[in-house]
Amino acid sequence: MDVTSGHERARVFYGWWVVAAVFVILMFSSGLAFYAQAVFLDALVEEQGFSTGLTGAATGLFFVVAGVTGFLAGGPIGRHDMRWIIVPGSFLAAVGLVLLGRATEPWQMFAADVVFGMGFATSGLVPSTTLITRWFERRRSVALSIGSSGLSMGGIVITPIVAKLVDDRSFQDMAPWFALALVIGIAPVALLVVRSRPSDLGLEPDGAAPEPEPEPVGATGAGPDGAASAAEEPVVVRGTPYAEAIRSRFFVVMTAAYAMVMLAQVGALQHEFKLVKERVDVDTAALIVTLVAASSVVGRLGGGVLVLRVSARALTATLMAVQSVALVLFSQVGGRVGFLAVAVLFGLSVGNLLMLHPLLLADRFGIRDYSRIYGLSQLVMTTGVGLGPFVVGVLHDWSGYGLAFLVAASASAIAFMLFLPLARERSEDAPDVRTPAVTR
Repeated sequence: MDVTSGHERARVFYGWWVVAAVFVILMFSSGLAFYAQAVFLDALVEEQGFSTGLTGAATGLFFVVAGVTGFLAGGPIGRHDMRWIIVPGSFLAAVGLVLLGRATEPWQMFAADVVFGMGFATSGLVPSTTLITRWFERRRSVALSIGSSGLSMGGIVITPIVAKLVDDRSFQDMAPWFALALVIGIAPVALLVVRSRPSDLGLEPDGAAPEPEPEPVGATGAGPDGAASAAEEPVVVRGTPYAEAIRSRFFVVMTAAYAMVMLAQVGALQHEFKLVKERVDVDTAALIVTLVAASSVVGRLGGGVLVLRVSARALTATLMAVQSVALVLFSQVGGRVGFLAVAVLFGLSVGNLLMLHPLLLADRFGIRDYSRIYGLSQLVMTTGVGLGPFVVGVLHDWSGYGLAFLVAASASAIAFMLFLPLARERSEDAPDVRTPAVTR
């Protein structure tokens, strides 16, 4: 049954169904790929005998490939039905996951992570945030906060199940089942619910009724004699052209700041379990991981509502500072209660900062070339994502987690200083640019 049938009579704007689909897609994508990478890394070391350093390098390659693929997919995402990006991406990710479970040689592990990373990118964050950006304008922040909460929910619900199954059985035995769950969790939802644009259903963003426009000369339609006109009216899309956007000061500074934010954030996320395990115990370490993910959900939902009332730029700068403070505290605390309190603070910043990145770009540059603009920004951010765990790990081996987390806090502080001038500027709306799309 097509869930779009009778949508004209539905009381709920169809964009909210798209948000629900994005939530589910991201939950499976993050729970079986992003957050599960730590579980897979440990399993590959224990079961296959790969060194921690080599396996960590392969995991880093996964994120780099995902960033590059997200950037390259920006063009096709803008031109094609989103379902035919997400569904093949889920199958590609499943193939990579199966191959990773069967890897017995280093080259096989690296090759599997390349395939896995490509599939993760095309079935995950880039197409999902593009969908919400197209469907919402007035309530975009709320929609993004709800949809992107699927990322954290995957870490809360799915990844612990993955860890338990790998511990009880083995990664090699369970990898095909994880791959099957990935496809089942993503592909049917994308096919049945996702629609690329409001115009596909005769709607406009946020359920606004289309405004009648004067029919241009030569537009498609019946003339006085009932014959169709020779040409059809071009589709118009509002926003900043890609080439102009990526050269702007806002794009360059914001993307650089977010690369530093992700270096600090992902580095801390990948090492928080080991940090707490060393200073307290393994049970507290597991609790901290869950608490950070849960706090990120609460923070993201609250931030989505808050940004309707305050400047998104000001909130972003504030959260960069909060993340820096949380990482300083992580470097110093040593008891269970202290870690629990810091985990909540850190989680609140994690959830909001990730949600605000696509929102800032959409608000500034509009939807015309959003997928390409976001893809490039995400690609640059990948440098931080890849370096974070490596930098924190090397510093831990050299001097311990105290120095490592202080350096991560410094990276977040640098991001704050870079972004602060943008936060102080008067927020600008996306320029009113209307450009004909390719005639369909």
